[in-house]
Amino acid sequence: MNIRGFFTKKKIIWTVIILLVVLPIAYNILKPKDNSANIVTDVVKKQDIKYTVLATGQVVSETDLNLSFKTSGIVQQVRVKEGDKVKAGQILASLDQKDQLASLTSARGALSSAQANYNKVLSGASNEEISVAQVTLDNAKSSLDNTIKQQQVLVDSAYKALMNSGLSAIAGSGNTGSVTSTVSGTYTGKDQGVYKISIYSTGNGLRFQVNGLETGDGLVDVTPQPIGTKGLFIQFSSTSVPTNNSWTITIPNTQSSSYVTAYNAYNSALETQRSAVSAAQNAVSSAQASLDLKKAQARPADLEAAQAQILSAQGQVLAAQSAFDNTMIKAPADGTITSVDVKVGELASALKEVVILQDVGNLHVEANISEANIASLKPDQSVDITLDALGPDRHFTGKVQTVNPGATVVSGVVNYKVTASVDNIPEVKPGMTANMTVLVAEKKNVLAMPLRGIISKDGKKYVRVITDSKKKTYNEVEVTTGLEADEGLVEILSGLNDGQEVVTYIKQ
Repeated sequence: MNIRGFFTKKKIIWTVIILLVVLPIAYNILKPKDNSANIVTDVVKKQDIKYTVLATGQVVSETDLNLSFKTSGIVQQVRVKEGDKVKAGQILASLDQKDQLASLTSARGALSSAQANYNKVLSGASNEEISVAQVTLDNAKSSLDNTIKQQQVLVDSAYKALMNSGLSAIAGSGNTGSVTSTVSGTYTGKDQGVYKISIYSTGNGLRFQVNGLETGDGLVDVTPQPIGTKGLFIQFSSTSVPTNNSWTITIPNTQSSSYVTAYNAYNSALETQRSAVSAAQNAVSSAQASLDLKKAQARPADLEAAQAQILSAQGQVLAAQSAFDNTMIKAPADGTITSVDVKVGELASALKEVVILQDVGNLHVEANISEANIASLKPDQSVDITLDALGPDRHFTGKVQTVNPGATVVSGVVNYKVTASVDNIPEVKPGMTANMTVLVAEKKNVLAMPLRGIISKDGKKYVRVITDSKKKTYNEVEVTTGLEADEGLVEILSGLNDGQEVVTYIKQ
């Protein structure tokens, strides 16, 4: 091939033109893209952060009562005006009471008549004689109580003596050697049975095992050692006891020479108890019969009828007293009158609100918190409060008092009522709109960055750390986060250092 002929002048020109067009395009396609203009960054730095919950509520009085008459009638008196301070039980207003007062007086008269009739029926016996008989009965009852207590003490003492009669440790039939054991102390238990004592060896010496009425163990010693917890002790004549030796302590010890005497004494105490208590009971019955005899002139049926009349009259008095009380409004608690909507001479309707009683010196703020935030609230958390009526620059401090465990649905949203204390000053009044900022958590001088810069992958959290500030190149670094705070900040516990530049957003 003729190379010089192939590269003609015309072909060379077209080749140069093509290269001038293609090379820039290829360069633009193949060169690395510079996305620095599309990357938004921020700096990790130490700062104070906090997490708060915001809510809008209302100032409420601890005492907030809407009071009304329980019956209708003409208003006779209005004893208070708005702003008056009142005490619990104080009469605030009253209706015309002439009819109710007449009914009450009549009912009290009926009660007095019924009481007089009862006394008349009862007067068949002398009051002095009845009083003497009553004293005799009371004394007999007191004597019965004392007899029961005293005899029980004697029976318990006899039983205790029976349980402790001639206690001893009986050696087992297979015992070897000459070692003996002695029982001491006083058995304080109530149960009958046996203590079985067996010997066993440990690396620190010989010990005895207890079974039966109680279980346990102790040191084999020549001084008294406790057997269980019921007052008995055992001691051995020597600390060298064959491990096949055993002893039995029987409670009560029926083989003791003193057992029969103690057993008879116990039975005698029981018999004396039955006899003494029976005699005291008979004395009570006799005194009761004597008292009944003194009252026998009044037949039981007559007394019951007279008592029924008294009960009926008492019911009439209570009903009349209730009707009389219903004509008045009384303060159920201490407080301040904040509204009076009734005048003397007008007809008041039953159960219509006419007086509002509040404790304006004891206020708190109530607000509904959504279920999304309620889990982070708890009593004693600090609350910053502003009131619309006093302007945004007046701040009041308080504490979360209660978090209601029961939900309230408001416009289809689940909320929980939260109450907070508020400063007690004259400007703060019930009904004012309150803006609450509850401080849930706060940290000072901690490493923090914008939360939007955190990337979650495979259950871990990463941050894109800038490696070249001019080109905005970055590496992903795993981090551990802490408190998610206000203003979109999050605490960095590990993985980053103060002053590092991080990517917070990449424009697409």
